[in-house]
Amino acid sequence: MAKIQTTQAVRGTQDMFGETEERFAHVVATFERVRRLYGFKGLQLPVIEPTAVFSRSLGEATDVVSKEMYSFEDRGGDSITLRPEFTAGIARAYLTNGWQQFAPMKLSVHGPLFRYERPQKGRYRQFHQIDAEIIGAAEPAADVELLVMADQLLKELGINDGVTLQLNTLGDTPSRDAWRAALVGYFNDHKNALSEDSLARLEKNPLRILDSKDPTDRPVADAAPVIDEYLS
Repeated sequence: MAKIQTTQAVRGTQDMFGETEERFAHVVATFERVRRLYGFKGLQLPVIEPTAVFSRSLGEATDVVSKEMYSFEDRGGDSITLRPEFTAGIARAYLTNGWQQFAPMKLSVHGPLFRYERPQKGRYRQFHQIDAEIIGAAEPAADVELLVMADQLLKELGINDGVTLQLNTLGDTPSRDAWRAALVGYFNDHKNALSEDSLARLEKNPLRILDSKDPTDRPVADAAPVIDEYLS
């Protein structure tokens, strides 16, 4: 009689039990308590969304959309995607439910996300994130509030030692446009040193070349024009 093979878990997923599950639950419970202190309302979102929710917001040229999304056609022929991140789904819910009337909104969500990448130590294809967003507030104080909240969360979890806060900016629209034009000119002058992926990004989203992990691209990307030279 043939031995029945035990079905294994899908690669890049994990079963949590005992201390691991308790530590996980502690992180979630601490986040829930801290977000309430700051007046963030809890939100539950679908695990599946129309693929366009992510391809339109993240951009077709991003690695997430082009390489990492779990997308499939349902029985009705619609393209569906397992959510790879939260922000696009929150924006979709905000628009489709007419929540603009409640702006500014302070929302928080946590749960599983899915990305089809090669699993490495400490990385999974199904992973969990916590997320807090302020929608409809243009004041810099909204960003400050999120940073202060995150700082308190790290302290209450006891993992704030050695944490460094780094701030950057993409500037205003004229600054960003000028920087983008400078990047396109620079990368066009160094086409021969770029990987195939970066050559494709050059046509669609040249800023993504700066994030390339390909060793071929790093010397070129590291010497590229920086936005500080173009800020208004």
